[in-house]
Amino acid sequence: MDDNEIYMDQLRHLVLAGHLRGALELLNIQSGFRFTAIYRLGETHAENFILVDRDNEPATPFTADIPLDETYCHMVECLSALVIEDASNDQRLSTHKYRDVVRSYCSVPLLEGDGSIYGTLCQFDTEPRASCQETLHLMQELGSLLQSEAISTSYRRADIDQRVDRLSDMKALISDASLDASSARANFDIYAAPLLAEAQQRLPMHEALEIEARISAIWHTLLLSRQPVLD
Repeated sequence: MDDNEIYMDQLRHLVLAGHLRGALELLNIQSGFRFTAIYRLGETHAENFILVDRDNEPATPFTADIPLDETYCHMVECLSALVIEDASNDQRLSTHKYRDVVRSYCSVPLLEGDGSIYGTLCQFDTEPRASCQETLHLMQELGSLLQSEAISTSYRRADIDQRVDRLSDMKALISDASLDASSARANFDIYAAPLLAEAQQRLPMHEALEIEARISAIWHTLLLSRQPVLD
């Protein structure tokens, strides 16, 4: 079994187990691209569903919904793929406003049962990157596993819940790295603020409030457990 077959078996296992973010993280490791993402394509915007950032920067503009004409996603045609090695030198993008920002990009369409496109699985970077057939093949295989019902509000809630669980597991690390309550709050918010913003933007209001309550409880537990140190 070669490396690509091993990656594909792992990706398939993660998707079937419902760990879609884990599948994207694995694909990100294999590809070397900074960003790996799934976007749903609406009438006017590409909606970020999941985005993995290799550099783990909490505030990246790619987590927001992006007008279709400001993306490369709308260029993907049914049953094909789009590969851009260096947007700055690509004639297809000669008038695109972000050709010097997102320099490399590859994506495959995500299809409904009737063959229509509902989204894209894409990888991109702020630096040029040569195309890789192994990466593109993995993306095509992974894309074929992703049905539109998997890219749903229920999955998004499960994904956010898992990330809140990881935040809870980090309580001791955040506390140990903090000199006082103020710095602990600042360190906590590096991870908590993006989760809160995503929940408020992507989930129904009552579910966003549930996420907010969970995160608030984690903070109070952290604070109380280290009160003598943080005061």
